Amino acid sequence: MDEMNGLLERLERALGGRALHALYPGPRALVGFEAAIASSVDGVLARSAVEKLRAGGRLLASELEALEVGIRLARPALWIERGQLPSNSSLGLDGEARAMLETLLPGVARVGWRWDIPLATAFQVAPRVLVTCVHVAERLLEDTEDLAQGHFVARFDADAHRGESTLSITSVLAHHPEEDVAFLELASDGPLARGLRLARQPWLPRGGKVLGVGYPLYSHGNPPWVNALFENVYGVKRLSPGELLGVEGSRLFHDCTTLSGSSGSPLIDPSTGLVVGIHSSGQFALRNTAVSTRAIHEIARLQELVALWG
Repeated sequence: MDEMNGLLERLERALGGRALHALYPGPRALVGFEAAIASSVDGVLARSAVEKLRAGGRLLASELEALEVGIRLARPALWIERGQLPSNSSLGLDGEARAMLETLLPGVARVGWRWDIPLATAFQVAPRVLVTCVHVAERLLEDTEDLAQGHFVARFDADAHRGESTLSITSVLAHHPEEDVAFLELASDGPLARGLRLARQPWLPRGGKVLGVGYPLYSHGNPPWVNALFENVYGVKRLSPGELLGVEGSRLFHDCTTLSGSSGSPLIDPSTGLVVGIHSSGQFALRNTAVSTRAIHEIARLQELVALWG
């Protein structure tokens, strides 16, 4: 029952003292898009699942999914506009931590084709070096002509200090031999002087807070409640609060809200501002997987591509 107790504790941390039922659409006359959302978000099932957990029961798959939806609703994926974090209680950041995080956000880019066709996320680790996933880099290498002609780009959003910039990706520099991490080279310097700082030996307790920053994309497989959570706006920079679910070798498991397009997102420890992982894949109601930055630090030729270590 440790797994079930852990789920209940995770939900309570996400709620932060709020009532679960307050997160779900109330009974009112809904039509069209809103009706589809409300029908997909079963607050009654979620509340009964909580009662079942507290009585020592084990959840059915439908009950587990209802609670996972509740956790996502309690910790929405926040839209970052012009480099500014919105005010939201789910972040739990003081002024100093918010300011520190906002200095890092300009270094996270949307990777894709020059014609504003997004693919994934990447982030700066040196003036002209990005980190993303191997499966993203492999997609670039499939179109060698586009890569050679500068048709693959990294788009860095405008913020309070600089305008939007679109920089060509010139090559895939390197990749980890076993883990889903790759390095890309830019044609010119990105917005950060040296990039985000990576943790040499990341350590977070189970349940420790993490923040994912990336560009979630629309997928035809998304349930309607996902459209509600993202307000039907995709392909923009978002910050997703979550927590660490466990560690297995060089893999970090977390529950930040991610979608297609989130691959390559940095997983940040908000207490230090250090990147502790690179989001790689996810399965809703199970867990998301990130590659620990330790895996990069352990290989000298990869470690040297990163300007800042902490």
